[in-house]
Amino acid sequence: MVEVISKIKRQRRIVLVWLIVVFLLVTVLTSVRIIGTGQVGVVTMYGKVTGRELDEGLSFVLPWGINKAVVYDIKVQKESVRSTAASKDLQDVTSEIVLNYNLERGSVGEIHQKIGINYVDKVVTPAINEIFKAASAEYTASQLITERSNLKTRAQQALTERLAPHGIKVTELSIVDFQFSDNFSKAIEEKQVAQQNAERAKFNLEAARTDAEAQRAQSETLTKEYLQKQAIEKWDGKLPTYLGSGTVFNIPLK
Repeated sequence: MVEVISKIKRQRRIVLVWLIVVFLLVTVLTSVRIIGTGQVGVVTMYGKVTGRELDEGLSFVLPWGINKAVVYDIKVQKESVRSTAASKDLQDVTSEIVLNYNLERGSVGEIHQKIGINYVDKVVTPAINEIFKAASAEYTASQLITERSNLKTRAQQALTERLAPHGIKVTELSIVDFQFSDNFSKAIEEKQVAQQNAERAKFNLEAARTDAEAQRAQSETLTKEYLQKQAIEKWDGKLPTYLGSGTVFNIPLK
């Protein structure tokens, strides 16, 4: 009987040890967070942001779901937006705006708390549209084409100032293309054709003027005496078989 009781106690101790091992193992596993390269983990406790950010690599947090880590990508990202605006002369213009940006380390927790994981739709895209509309309104449609670099610089500066308070850093802004209304595009095409025709007419006029001046200079140079001299220099010394006026090179033979 004693041996049976001892055996039961040993089995209970073994089970207790295994339970402790499993408990510790689960505790460790639920305490570990692995953050990938170029990422930051925002630690929350029961949904509340703690202010702690997990860097790349292995980190430990409170186990059993007390702490959770929401992962954000802080590498340079690209957002492409198709935006429509009106120029200073009230021409509709559509353009594709490409923005390269990244979240600043140390501000991700605030982004998660105040904006959330949908920060692109809530902040970035609306800012791109608004800045492009405001910047385009300062230029005429023709200036948008000829001064695109100035428009880009102005829009990028404004967008940088707009997103910086949210912890979003603007790296580069590109304006891929411009598309205008069919009527305006046709007007531009007709203007280009008219300019080409004007340049062609100017070229033809200059060519005609040059040719006329050359002919006038030639007519002034080819005098009667000059032509006679040229003919004498090329004469082979033989008299023609027929002398109509009895002269050679306008020189009387008798």
